[in-house]
Amino acid sequence: MDIIQLNINNLISLWKTVCNPFNSYNETGNIHYCLIPNSKWPNRIWTTDELTDDQLLKIAEIITLNETELTFSYFDKIVNGQENSFAISHNFKSKSIQYGMSLHLTRLFKTSMNLTFKNVKNEKDSKIWCEAFELAFGYKISEETVNKSYSKINYTIVLHENEVVGTVILYLTNHIAGIHSLGIIPEMRGKGYAQEIMYSVLNNSLNSGALFATLQASEMARNMYQKMGFSTQFIMRNFQL
Repeated sequence: MDIIQLNINNLISLWKTVCNPFNSYNETGNIHYCLIPNSKWPNRIWTTDELTDDQLLKIAEIITLNETELTFSYFDKIVNGQENSFAISHNFKSKSIQYGMSLHLTRLFKTSMNLTFKNVKNEKDSKIWCEAFELAFGYKISEETVNKSYSKINYTIVLHENEVVGTVILYLTNHIAGIHSLGIIPEMRGKGYAQEIMYSVLNNSLNSGALFATLQASEMARNMYQKMGFSTQFIMRNFQL
């Protein structure tokens, strides 16, 4: 089982599923991109091949021709390598990095908080989820995006004692539980919610038949996931022009 590719495939499937209602997923050779106007997510462009000069030139051309800002995501399987200077040399600027991580699901985790997990089912829920997401992450996913895809994707509002705590997405593909958009709103941080949410989502994943949990972690969150048993397999390097 190639857990690296399964992790990447889960993420790409999520992007495609979100963009399908907008008919905005495109392929040009081995270059793929999807975007949603008036939304900051997913708005990605990526390639399934090793980078070449021609590919980077084509990626830059596609980004330049689109009014909606696209982020170029490169899946770097050399975890201990240096930042990809090849892209930098073609006028791309480093935007962020995320760590592709996975956990073999073999046991249930003990939880200590009585959290409520509410999946988005209507436009009212969508508004709450989008507002909480923006507070947690500092950028916007449009309500239209969520409204058009919540039948396919589990956008989840997390509450504690009827107070919104944060957001999370659990996206299942081929026995892989992709955990995305786990964020805590500012006033609820530092209270252990992120760990509790992750434990609950992992338990749900195991009970749903998933064999592995996968995610793409920020530098800040990586340490928490490592303590839970996640290991790092690749780096997703995000670039912009």
